Amino acid sequence: MIAQGEAIAHGAAAIDYSMGKDKAQIVKINDLPDNIEPLAMWSRMMQLQHYFMKDKGNRKPIERKALRFEISPTIEESKGWTMQDWLRLAEEFIAVLDSIDYRPKNKDVKLKNTNIKNSQYVVSLHFDSKSGIPHLHIVANRIDNMGNTNDAHYIGERAAHAANILNEKYGWVQSMQRREENIRQISDDCLAALKEMPHFDWNTYCRMLRNKGYDIQLKEDSIGKVCGYTIRKGNSIYKSSLLGNSRNLMPSKIEETWRKLHQSSRAEQDSMMTSRTESTNVSSTEKTNSSMVYHYSILADKQMYEVNIPNHIQDVFANEFATSDDLNASNLAKVAALLFAEYIDAATSIASSGGGGGSPGTGWGKDKDEDERNWALRCARMAKWLCKPMSRDRKR
Repeated sequence: MIAQGEAIAHGAAAIDYSMGKDKAQIVKINDLPDNIEPLAMWSRMMQLQHYFMKDKGNRKPIERKALRFEISPTIEESKGWTMQDWLRLAEEFIAVLDSIDYRPKNKDVKLKNTNIKNSQYVVSLHFDSKSGIPHLHIVANRIDNMGNTNDAHYIGERAAHAANILNEKYGWVQSMQRREENIRQISDDCLAALKEMPHFDWNTYCRMLRNKGYDIQLKEDSIGKVCGYTIRKGNSIYKSSLLGNSRNLMPSKIEETWRKLHQSSRAEQDSMMTSRTESTNVSSTEKTNSSMVYHYSILADKQMYEVNIPNHIQDVFANEFATSDDLNASNLAKVAALLFAEYIDAATSIASSGGGGGSPGTGWGKDKDEDERNWALRCARMAKWLCKPMSRDRKR
């Protein structure tokens, strides 16, 4: 389980979102009428603040008038939970949070306890729109029912620490461990997307990550250049500076990372081609022996395709792809092999995953009396067309 917390100025919007989001379920309303609209509840909170602040002279008004928390157990941790279980989690979290009187990262820094348990607050259960992961939202008044201010110093650290205390109690995964696992997974998926891209551009990068279930948001400077981005996984958001190795997925380094990945891919492809060439030069008999094959295991649309391509046909592919440095060599070979074996839908899917698109069209296939080499050449050329970026001219 992980938890986040912050002091906010836009309390009205927060409580309206917490209670009014589609499919939101009210878990608990504390010290407020439960038969009024969300904005009316916020008005009651402001009335309480005004009541306790009106006789305190010229004291500086509170700018951040609410505390907001988000609590997210994993699907496994909350499997089978009833509304009563979510209520128990909310109340336990608040009790633990109120007990923390020091900065979690530095116990020498003493803090004032919060008193959220004796404050006006609303707890709602939400479901993530993409992953469906359930999580709690809590919006609480900064002024408790005794007129004291709920301290917001290091409130984010306190929320995370409260979650970890409960994680230890119930044997759940610690938030730091989940964070590291998420960063590793996101980094791997970002690098995989870069490997599949025939050329780097932000639109393709974002589209491919969104296809993997992430929410990516770009940040641009005054001239429209991307200067940062964040990726959301579940209910957690990660900056690009946290991803990859040595921050190599940040906007300032990502194109160089793409180039290095593709240089490596081309080197591997060249090595494979050299190895195949050497193996076919063992004897003149082997050169003409079409039973010698190159084997592909290709995953497309969650199905594994096992394709055997004769080495002399693989050489046709290699010669045709020799001048296609701007395209992903690995994808080209897979698409050509699938077309040659007449797995048309699988070939189209592989091409699309790398930024290409379209299809060979109805009726496309090997002619009845077509020479095998000519068929291989047509497959290679069609693979190049399919793997080109979507911005290509589609007229044929």
